[in-house]
Amino acid sequence: MCYIFDMKRWDYNIPKNWKPKTETEWVWFLERKINYGDWKGLTKPVLKKYKHKLHLDIGKKLMLAAYLEHYGAR
Repeated sequence: MCYIFDMKRWDYNIPKNWKPKTETEWVWFLERKINYGDWKGLTKPVLKKYKHKLHLDIGKKLMLAAYLEHYGAR
């Protein structure tokens, strides 16, 4: 039996100080972080700006909507 404990595994090796610059990079970056459950460092304005462009599973999409509704970023 095999268990995977490191659920924040990325497919790509990117530098720690890398920041998205284009809209495409932001969407890719946010989808990766949210799908892997790594919400650290995500800000409400950025989430609000790109929320309609993200391709997330329904559970993550509902969680994002609840977060933004609860904290007033509609």
